[in-house]
Amino acid sequence: MPDVLCGGRGINSNMNIPLVLHTLGNLILLLSGILFIPFGVSLFYGTKEEIWAFVISIIASGITGLVLKFSLKPRNENITIREGLAIVAFWWVFCAVFGALPYWLSGACDNFCDSYFESMSGLTTTGATIFSDIEALPHGILFWRSMSQWLGGMGIVVFFVAVLPTIGVGGHKLFSAEAPDLTTDKIKPRIAQTAKILWIIYLSLTAIVIPLFWFGGMGIFDAVCHAFTTIATGGFSTKNQSIAAFNSQFIEIVVMVFIFISACNYILHYQLVTGRIKKVLVNSELRFFVCLILCVICLVTLALFFSESSSYNGGVKDHEYESVGGALRYAAFQAVSITTSTGYTNADFDIWPNFCRFFLVLLMFIGGCAGSTAGGMKVARIMLLFKTSVREMVHLLRPRAIMHVKLSGKPVSEEIITNTLGFIVIHLGLFGIFSLILTVFGTEVITSFSAVASMMNNIGPALADVGATRNYGEIAYPCKWVLIFCMLLGRLEIYTVILIFLPLTWKK
Repeated sequence: MPDVLCGGRGINSNMNIPLVLHTLGNLILLLSGILFIPFGVSLFYGTKEEIWAFVISIIASGITGLVLKFSLKPRNENITIREGLAIVAFWWVFCAVFGALPYWLSGACDNFCDSYFESMSGLTTTGATIFSDIEALPHGILFWRSMSQWLGGMGIVVFFVAVLPTIGVGGHKLFSAEAPDLTTDKIKPRIAQTAKILWIIYLSLTAIVIPLFWFGGMGIFDAVCHAFTTIATGGFSTKNQSIAAFNSQFIEIVVMVFIFISACNYILHYQLVTGRIKKVLVNSELRFFVCLILCVICLVTLALFFSESSSYNGGVKDHEYESVGGALRYAAFQAVSITTSTGYTNADFDIWPNFCRFFLVLLMFIGGCAGSTAGGMKVARIMLLFKTSVREMVHLLRPRAIMHVKLSGKPVSEEIITNTLGFIVIHLGLFGIFSLILTVFGTEVITSFSAVASMMNNIGPALADVGATRNYGEIAYPCKWVLIFCMLLGRLEIYTVILIFLPLTWKK
């Protein structure tokens, strides 16, 4: 397990607050520099209000970063478990604050709550939006929406580790805190080298998909924005109808292929390009993921094709689902989009038969593979849950039998199994609590549970009032803050956020 979940050096020391603030200052300065990119787009396309919104955001984040960086001198620069947790958790909160300023100051959002919701949704690659007319937004804001998802996909802290290789052991703590998957496999011995390779793969995939979108009929601006959100499995689009606006099977196929690739473990990508194909082929999580996707596509296709018209909202079955090819096209796209936690849409799946709607919500919880840009509980955890359940049932029949739970032919330690089961229980428990909280504020039941499922698993669209063709703009403000917290929990996989609230994290 990652160091944030296990023991490690520094567990008996107090929090090094000056070091936390100093590192946060560096990260906010990095964000200030990154904001020059959408500012440049605004200069090329934008209006006066949009340009000044980015100027003020750059100045505000730059000043804050400098103050935090130089306000207190760290007594030492060794980032331990505690500091790693605090830096990553607070960084995402601060990053969303400064990322929200362009939306608010440009007038794209009427209030800070909506601006923060949109910003957190982008950075966590959730893809939920409060905008009803996305196409009316200025180009600089649209570019920042897409770019924020691209930054959040791989993780800006991972980028920070990559560009500052001298961070050393502390870099491992930051890396683990931001991406607490089941495995801590490293591509290279030094964590900074691993972070660089991950970002090189990430950049390469982005560079490949841009010309493919352009060839499929997108303009260069749309191609770049959709490449960002495709590789990040984010789902923000520059169009109100998402991918459906292009009405192109070629574009839909490109999207499906690349969101599937991004939802696979990035370590497998590295093994593939370095010729270690056998390791990729024997990976049990990848094989399970492929089988899962194929089974889901088949089931949803059959449900759409054979369902009666009465099972659709309004009693009308769309003619596009009357052929096997049509049903397959829309079923495959939505199944892959939801399972990979991307959230793109090429159809209004909220009018599909109830079986399909409920099935898609269940898929939200699974998500992609460990070590990917996808959200959800991760395929590896679902596999461990299933294999552990089978082992316990066999033990009831054969109490003396010794059985090891394995992934890719390797035994999994009991510690990891226990942590995995604990994660799943906490995840489902919080899902129930937050869904209940939304109903307290008058949110309809289906809207509540599907919205929380979507936010905690970083999907975006849900059902009913926040369905595929609708948005989160009408959700009550207290509910929006709950959903914002759900997004953060999902992106940092619960433990990193929850541990910040424990006194043990802060005290000796």
